[in-house]
Amino acid sequence: MIRSLYFRLLIPVIFFIVIGNGVEAQVVLGTACEPYGSVTIEGQPAANNLLVIAYVGDVELARTHTFGGQYSLVIPLDDPATPHRDGYRAGEIISIRINGSPATPSFEAFQGRQRRDIEVATLSIRIETWGRIKALFR
Repeated sequence: MIRSLYFRLLIPVIFFIVIGNGVEAQVVLGTACEPYGSVTIEGQPAANNLLVIAYVGDVELARTHTFGGQYSLVIPLDDPATPHRDGYRAGEIISIRINGSPATPSFEAFQGRQRRDIEVATLSIRIETWGRIKALFR
């Protein structure tokens, strides 16, 4: 009897701790935008540890790194009560860059977890690399 009462009191406390703040609450409640999927460059799986950043316009919303040719992001919903931008807003287009190069396709923000495979065109990688090579010889 006492054990049962103890667990009845403990469950709301655990619930409050788990969803009590920010991103964790959005993940549990399903309001975060969670794109994941494969990353290909020139048709090949991306190398490990390439920087993956999600943007709306020029505003960075989330970042991660590739692993095993895959990525997974958690983009929180913007909190209108805060003065700064801290997440996505309904209807916005999210674009992703891999090590600074644009990945396609961009997509409309959504709630929940959805597979969004992305690709970086050969040209964007070569232009970035060529620019770095030229900078070395200036």
